Amino acid sequence: MTAALADFEGRALDLDAAKEAFDRDGFLIIPGALSPTQVAAADKAFRDLLADHPEDFARFSESFITAPDILTRTEAFDHLIETPMVLELLGKLIGPRLSIEELSLILREPTDNIGELKGWHRDIIRAYERRFEIDPISVVYYLTDVGPSDHCFSIVPGTHAARVDMRPEDVTPGMEFDALGPAGSAFVFHARCIHGGKLKLGSKARRTVHLYYGSTDKPRTSEWTRFPDRLANRQAPGVPPTLYAKTRRTDVIDGVGRRPRDIPPGLSTAEQLIRVQRAANRKPGAM
Repeated sequence: MTAALADFEGRALDLDAAKEAFDRDGFLIIPGALSPTQVAAADKAFRDLLADHPEDFARFSESFITAPDILTRTEAFDHLIETPMVLELLGKLIGPRLSIEELSLILREPTDNIGELKGWHRDIIRAYERRFEIDPISVVYYLTDVGPSDHCFSIVPGTHAARVDMRPEDVTPGMEFDALGPAGSAFVFHARCIHGGKLKLGSKARRTVHLYYGSTDKPRTSEWTRFPDRLANRQAPGVPPTLYAKTRRTDVIDGVGRRPRDIPPGLSTAEQLIRVQRAANRKPGAM
């Protein structure tokens, strides 16, 4: 019997075929991972947080804004961690000991500065020679439609495996795949795959929720997201027992997910993140 996933309308997705495609390409797009009701609620919570707590959002440019630490503010995104069809797929990709690593929000605003492409990179660890240490899988939920004229994620297929020796600076136009999809889609990708953000003139604002999952057998990939007790202590039927096992772990891989240990007191999480990302991008051999 073929293992299957089902979206919010009960439409079946072949789990074995999905794993085969992911193993080959390093990514999948799953339309309908979230229902319209879930999308509307999450999008409202996103916009409310931006209006009420702008200090939680790191502003890297006029068009790139992110909030890495919002779970202590609201429960509105908790259910996204446990989306059944996505957890079933992740269990196939990562194994039964999968665990949530982090959750963040990203806003891409309209801009005329489309040359401000977020450079091609791999996540977690920027040093090329350490690329095989990158194991997590990211799930990105689209809260807005992402069409051909909108800012989008671009990814270079196979650069987690068959093309793993490609350097980000060797990517040339045409190698990439633009990850488009309607609101409610889940874009699932291997963090070792080379990817970046592509900006487009006339794009509307794009709001996305980003989650990372990994194995409990590996160090935590990031400590930017703080998990409140309601999640750290959570056990629920149908949820992998290890899902929240790493939320109190202090062993963190040496990469961009580590908070700086020598920062001035009083800096917010958003301000710390800006410092770390800028420092990482300045290192020789980065990305």
